[in-house]
Amino acid sequence: MTITRLRIVALSILVLTAAPLAATAQTAPSQPEADSRPSFAVESDILSFFISGYSVMANVSFPNRLQMALGIGSYDVPGFLVEGDPNFDTAQWEARVTSVQVFRATYRFRGPMKSGPALGGVILNQNWHLQSAPLNGDTKFQEISAGVTGGYYFHVGKHFYIYPTAAYTYNNVYSGETSVNGTSYKTDKFSPNASLHVGWAW
Repeated sequence: MTITRLRIVALSILVLTAAPLAATAQTAPSQPEADSRPSFAVESDILSFFISGYSVMANVSFPNRLQMALGIGSYDVPGFLVEGDPNFDTAQWEARVTSVQVFRATYRFRGPMKSGPALGGVILNQNWHLQSAPLNGDTKFQEISAGVTGGYYFHVGKHFYIYPTAAYTYNNVYSGETSVNGTSYKTDKFSPNASLHVGWAW
């Protein structure tokens, strides 16, 4: 009789212990963590609007913290950039990037939908229109740039974010001419650039 009672008590303890574990196992899949799904966002480099341009970019951030982004834009090249050319006094260059395509792949150290740093690589394809009034001419050329990029996501609330970012790229003119009527415009082989993105993620 004593052995039977011990068996009943032991069985009761086993059932009471196993029941919560079984309940947890059944309910866990129905409550996925917020960072277990991709996050999508649309953003824009607001600095481009101050130089007669525009910028639109879409990105996706994966649960493994990898982010991939594609964007397009256009802008007037700021005067201080072309004024550094050795032939600027002669040519008085004016330049516009009529279109730019951007691919960015970064690692978000704290994952999607969170404030934190990001680091990765960037590729830009830019179509330039270069003009010179004193030389009475213009030219067009295409430049591709590749390099490293990094920034920091500041989330204001859950969805809205500000993303200041900087890049350092190697640049190569692969099509067109960088001179007007025999006067050359010197493109930098290496150059830094910066942007200030704002976006909405969900």
